[in-house]
Amino acid sequence: MSNHCAFAARLKDQYWAYQLLKRKLRTKLASRVIKTLRPKELCNLYFSLHHESPVAGLVPSIMTIPQSRESFLYMALFASIYRSACSGAIRAEIDLNAMVFAWDTFCAFYPNHIQERRPFGRIRPANFDEAWIIVEALRDGLTELPYCTTCHIPYLVIHGCKYQQVCQMCMLNQIPKSRERSTSN
Repeated sequence: MSNHCAFAARLKDQYWAYQLLKRKLRTKLASRVIKTLRPKELCNLYFSLHHESPVAGLVPSIMTIPQSRESFLYMALFASIYRSACSGAIRAEIDLNAMVFAWDTFCAFYPNHIQERRPFGRIRPANFDEAWIIVEALRDGLTELPYCTTCHIPYLVIHGCKYQQVCQMCMLNQIPKSRERSTSN
């Protein structure tokens, strides 16, 4: 019976490895949830899918992803889709079904935004790696998704980020008003 369970676990990991690597997740990140496949097997699978080696280098940090106030809006949208699709608590392990669904839905909203290589645009997450980092940050408590009491939408708070921990939508809505006041004086 244990051989059957080991086989089923490996088959499940192979399925998820395919789903994650098809979306170009770094093998270093995929190996955090794929336990029955060795990193070399993940690299080989990545190469067979994309005919190129997996991306090497440092994994991005949640604090380096937002480039502007506007990027918080897109990140909050992605995080909201993930939270809605997640079958359990977002502080538990990563829900791979919800992760793939959230990414595919986000890409359907912005079909022309994906940029695998730098420079990235304002729409973040710009690739599946960044989406993964956002979900990990939600799980680890580095990021929160509270609701704004003013505009009633969820906004993203990244602890330790250079941007204020406020609703970025409300902040963006105040910018034109403050510009109008300064030009009328």
